[in-house]
Amino acid sequence: MIKAINPAINNNVKFGAQTEEEKPAKPESRILPNTLGTRISQKFHKTTNAFLEYPIKGLRGDVNSDFYEFLAMGIIPYLTGSAMFMLMFNMIRKLDPKSKILAGINGKGMALGVVLYGLFKTLSNDLVTRPVYWGTGVDIEMPVEHVYYPFPTGSGKDAEIIPQIQQRKVYDSREFFRKDLIQKDIGTKYYDNVAKKLGMGENLNDSATETTPIIQSIVSMTKTAKSLSSYAWAGVGVGLAVQDSWTDFFDAITNRKRHIAKPGESFGSKMKNRMKNAGTNFIDISKTFGKSFAKSWETMWAGKEGTSGFKKHAGKAWLLFTTALTLGSTANVILRAREMGKAANKKVINENKESTVI
Repeated sequence: MIKAINPAINNNVKFGAQTEEEKPAKPESRILPNTLGTRISQKFHKTTNAFLEYPIKGLRGDVNSDFYEFLAMGIIPYLTGSAMFMLMFNMIRKLDPKSKILAGINGKGMALGVVLYGLFKTLSNDLVTRPVYWGTGVDIEMPVEHVYYPFPTGSGKDAEIIPQIQQRKVYDSREFFRKDLIQKDIGTKYYDNVAKKLGMGENLNDSATETTPIIQSIVSMTKTAKSLSSYAWAGVGVGLAVQDSWTDFFDAITNRKRHIAKPGESFGSKMKNRMKNAGTNFIDISKTFGKSFAKSWETMWAGKEGTSGFKKHAGKAWLLFTTALTLGSTANVILRAREMGKAANKKVINENKESTVI
């Protein structure tokens, strides 16, 4: 016999689909504004996960460990290797204090070279990607917050799927860039703007389809130009670090103010004096860094006093080469892209000749 449900007892029994208000909003992938804050946030998120989460998932053989996480972990040897070199440069002189060869090694200068190498290599990317964006409308650094749903690793309550976030870019893939997000978050006006900047005209029938092949070429050319330019600028960073003008900066760090606690001094007094010294040291070291940095540019351009020939002009030559490489490779991308745009805009039918419309 089938018994009826007693409403007084089964108060929690409900029939029917959930209403839109009851359904929790699902996070979606989206394009982020290409700002310095966004890039710092993405880099921080990716780096912390590369150290704290992705290695653990990979070593456990997690079914959701993917190729993106494997590539993200490439930052680990880069940072740890840089730290190792910085430590080694400053420890090697202690191996044999009497060695004339080791005495000539400037450990602090080499450590600074590692820092400036990475800094110049990273920051110089904008010298290529920004002008390309202004000239073509294609921003290959356009950031994306990618939301994905991993495979369930359990059953029942443990099978709950929690959305995960990856920090990506629209043009991570040349062939399969995120057209869906461009269409959703920006719309057709994105392609219309690209077409206009490339000289393909306005009010195209299908600007997305007509500009896609050229956009793919722009992505390839820009990534190549960015790579060549960034390594050249990284060399500039190393060149600046080896200049003698950094002596004052290193002295400022060595001779920074330190608080020596007095007998019976309270904890609060110690912290107050240490915080005061920290603020003073930060200001003094920052000012000295700025002066040393400016002086290093001047020395690298003009050459060290007392030198001649190649040694005197090597820094200037490298700066000129790097600048020319950046300007030339960037201009090449913009000009070739506009040539492709104009070629795509040429009329197939010659109006001076007779033609038959079928």
